[in-house]
Amino acid sequence: MSFIVEIYNLKGEKIRDFTSNENILGRELNSDLISQYLKVYLTNQRVGNASTKTRGEVSGTGKKPFKQKGTGNARRGSSRTPLAVGGGITFGPKPKDFRLELPKKMRIGALLNTLSSRFLSKNLVALEDNVTDLKKTKEVSLLFEKLNLSSKSTLVVTPRYSSNVLKTFGNLDKVSVKSLENLNAFDVISNKNIVLLEEALDALHKKYENK
Repeated sequence: MSFIVEIYNLKGEKIRDFTSNENILGRELNSDLISQYLKVYLTNQRVGNASTKTRGEVSGTGKKPFKQKGTGNARRGSSRTPLAVGGGITFGPKPKDFRLELPKKMRIGALLNTLSSRFLSKNLVALEDNVTDLKKTKEVSLLFEKLNLSSKSTLVVTPRYSSNVLKTFGNLDKVSVKSLENLNAFDVISNKNIVLLEEALDALHKKYENK
């Protein structure tokens, strides 16, 4: 079964169709997979912050603080010992690594699942590649209004990093830009609309057609 993605020009007019397939943009939503992906992704953003210094990390000289005998003090070879005030901590907490792993196949599945969901709900459109011809923010805003993308969080996907594309969309509120190679399912979930540049749409199919 084929799925048709409509490609628009910079005037908001449909210029041609792109034929996709059910493996890329026609997948049924797998809520269990998305739930598992989000759990792993959000857990991996967590960073432990509890940390203490051992005697090797405490600042201070290694010189013996006072002579061995005759002072009335306990024998001490270093001011950094855990027994001294300001010394290192024995078996104290260190930042914990909360990172979880998700198989590559499942990460790809989550990405294609979320893209399919946006496409099937009519929240995914494609634009011709020459978007940098839009020189003014007003022109971009007008285009988004014609495509019914205004006032909603929108992600523009480029085939590769492009500072020029970033400049084109940079002044628009609720609009972000990301390259296909760095795109993940969380990016898609976080945005109501997805705008794929035509070259990125083609690259998406070539990259994942056999996944």
